[in-house]
Amino acid sequence: MAMTNFVSTLCLVLLCSTIFLGSSTVAAAQEPGLDGTYILDQPDSDNINDVIETAVEKLNFVTRDIARERLKKLNPAYRQVAITSSPNEISVTVDNQPPLRTPAKGAAVAWVGPDGGKVNASMQLTGRLLAQTFTSADGRRVNDYTLSPDGRTLTMQVTETSPRLSQTITYKQVYRRVS
Repeated sequence: MAMTNFVSTLCLVLLCSTIFLGSSTVAAAQEPGLDGTYILDQPDSDNINDVIETAVEKLNFVTRDIARERLKKLNPAYRQVAITSSPNEISVTVDNQPPLRTPAKGAAVAWVGPDGGKVNASMQLTGRLLAQTFTSADGRRVNDYTLSPDGRTLTMQVTETSPRLSQTITYKQVYRRVS
C-alpha cells in the first residue's frame, strides 16, 4: 500500500512539474517583442525644443543660431516608429522616411541622416532593448529603444554628443503600440 501511494505521489509530482514547466515555456514564447508600430505620446515625452535651447544657451551668440537650426534638423519629433526584425536584419522606419536597415549583429552601414548628412548607422537588438547608433565627423547619437514589460510602451532615450557642443544632449520620446 505504501509503495502504491509513493508511486501515485511521484506520478502526481512529475505531472505537475511537466505542466508547470510547459506553461512557463508558453508564457515566455508569448512575451511581446519589439516588432510593431508605435505612435508618439507627446505629453509623456520630453520637449525637444526645450532640450535644444538648454544645449545651445552656453554657446556664443555667433554659433548659437547655427547650432540651434542644425540640432532641430537632427532631432525631429517622430510621430510614428515601426520596427521589424529577423535574425539577419533590423529595420526601423520613422514617419514617412525610407527605412533604416542594418545587419542584426551590429555591423555599421552608410546612411543619410534627417539633415542630409552622411553617417554610419548600426543597430543591435537584445531582448526588449534596441540600440541604434549613428556616428559622423560631427559627433555621435545613440537611440536606446526599450519596450515596457506589458509590450504597450516603447521609450526612446536619445543621447547625443559632439565636440562642438559644451554638453551632452539627452531626452526621451515615449510611444504607444498601435493594435
